[in-house]
Amino acid sequence: MKFVAIIIITATIAACSVDNGVQECTYNQVNPITAVAGPDTVAVDEEITFEVTIKMSNECGELQRFTETNGFPKNISALVIYNDCQCGSTTVSVTEPYTFTASATGTYELKFMTANAGTPIIKTITVTE
Repeated sequence: MKFVAIIIITATIAACSVDNGVQECTYNQVNPITAVAGPDTVAVDEEITFEVTIKMSNECGELQRFTETNGFPKNISALVIYNDCQCGSTTVSVTEPYTFTASATGTYELKFMTANAGTPIIKTITVTE
């Protein structure tokens, strides 16, 4: 739980500059995942896609990439980039695809990080031949 909080704190990086009177702002932030939909069974080496809903701080957010830990259970977070200083404060949700492929049979646990690090959304995937 402390690990995820540290990631969230350290992942927020802000950079602002003023050139010719125009201010440009860009920052990255780990945003909470609010929903995950997708299959729970797949064949070896078959790619499956999950529809992952991410809560954005404002309309300017865009998913940069999903970050994940090595091994299993795998913790998955949404790294979002914000590219504008004039975005307002209205939160929005976006749905983005996350793909998963396993090269061996077994049961795999994916933990999608929510606003509460202690209660991730857990997807258990059974991989068959």
